[in-house]
Amino acid sequence: MYSIREQSELLQSIKLADGESKSIDCPFCSGKKKLSLSNKEGVLLWNCYKATCSARGAYHKGYGLAGVRDRVANIRQLSKKRTREVPLILSAPQHHPRVDNYIDENNCRYALTERLIRIKYDPAGDRCLFLMQDGKGAVGRSMCGALPKWMSYGDTTGVLSVGTSEHGVIVEDAPSACAVAATGMYTGVSILGTNLSTNQKRLLMSYKSLTICLDNDAKKKAVILLKHLQGLVPTTVRFIINDLKYCQPDEIIKVLSSK
Repeated sequence: MYSIREQSELLQSIKLADGESKSIDCPFCSGKKKLSLSNKEGVLLWNCYKATCSARGAYHKGYGLAGVRDRVANIRQLSKKRTREVPLILSAPQHHPRVDNYIDENNCRYALTERLIRIKYDPAGDRCLFLMQDGKGAVGRSMCGALPKWMSYGDTTGVLSVGTSEHGVIVEDAPSACAVAATGMYTGVSILGTNLSTNQKRLLMSYKSLTICLDNDAKKKAVILLKHLQGLVPTTVRFIINDLKYCQPDEIIKVLSSK
């Protein structure tokens, strides 16, 4: 009886394209066309259908060049399919009391009035949308308690920045970025995710200084961000108790200027 390792070593010499299957004479029991072979997602699978033969197993052989290309193409295609386009029909928030109240309650009014950010209402999805600076993407907050609470649209691979200061403050979400901008001293920056991409690092390097301002529950995330940014931009960390989007400008300034 051959071990799984011995079987895989013998069968590795058989050429199979990515996604190909074939039946061959079993080299272990000599059963004619009894051994089924397939190469699926980088894994070689084999099984002999002769009742007296125990040849069967799986071996991770990895993707060939064509398989890698196909996999990357599939991932890109799925990514495109999953991306929601920015809604074509949007409305001004002041025409919808619930949305207008949300803007005030989350200290976004200053940023909206000063045109530091574009905020719109999506009537079809019942969401308040915060648009990226180039207008090609947005994040939308549900106004009716639907899940997920936040939803991304279009291209949000950059950073959502609100303000004109060269001191950027990295915060958890778009409303917090608007609240930071209301200080007139800082630019609020939301990275819209947990991982910092190369493109986002490039954008953050445009600031003269950065402060990572997250709550105590996000300490691990803050430490990871700090490691990514150290050596690129002078960066400090502030942990907060109260969510910045519910703070007045003087409260935010006090937190950010504290030692």
